[in-house]
Amino acid sequence: MRVNQLRKSRAAKAVVTAAAMASLATLAIGLLHLPWARSWLPHAFGCPVGRATPAQVEAAQARAFRSLRGPGHARSRPALGFTLERTTLAEVQQWAHERGLACEVRRDGALLICPAVPASGISTRAPFVYDELAFGFRLRDLRLVNLTTLRTGLDRQEAGLGFQGLKLELAEKLGEPALQNAGENPFVNYRFADYLAEVSAMPLPRRGYALREHYMSALE
Repeated sequence: MRVNQLRKSRAAKAVVTAAAMASLATLAIGLLHLPWARSWLPHAFGCPVGRATPAQVEAAQARAFRSLRGPGHARSRPALGFTLERTTLAEVQQWAHERGLACEVRRDGALLICPAVPASGISTRAPFVYDELAFGFRLRDLRLVNLTTLRTGLDRQEAGLGFQGLKLELAEKLGEPALQNAGENPFVNYRFADYLAEVSAMPLPRRGYALREHYMSALE
């Protein structure tokens, strides 16, 4: 019995460790695409996404995230006030224009990058500024299916409070997460048949702490 418990404990730790590594990997990729980090890409390992067509990128994303789906459907699909599968590229561009944001369209309209976005322009968020918002759109109809936010330069307390606030916000809307970690690099991860969501935080060299949010439709 004790051996079985030990095996279960090790298996649980392995799942959390794997999830943490995946969270850190996706966060690191997001960080490398920030304005202050993009110059590193050619000197580090290059960016394979830059060499792929928009259709190839979309297909690769679909394959990667398909394996992350969980059972059941989410009772809601929060995405910072935007509506997954409904909000269009044109509507987000209009939203950005009304707030004086300088956003850049990429991948034939499949990606819209908006730097320096005040949180006051999104729902009822506190008065801080996101380093970057990345909106991902489905190629065939340019409807929103993926949204990622990134904040950097936070101190440990700011990152902790921000993470806890987002964690509670998602718990109220979605219930208990599929995976979570409360260690040095905390994260919560929700996996449904139609929706994926994750909030994660990590320290960066000379950049303080980073806080990332990711909301995605998982219907395809």
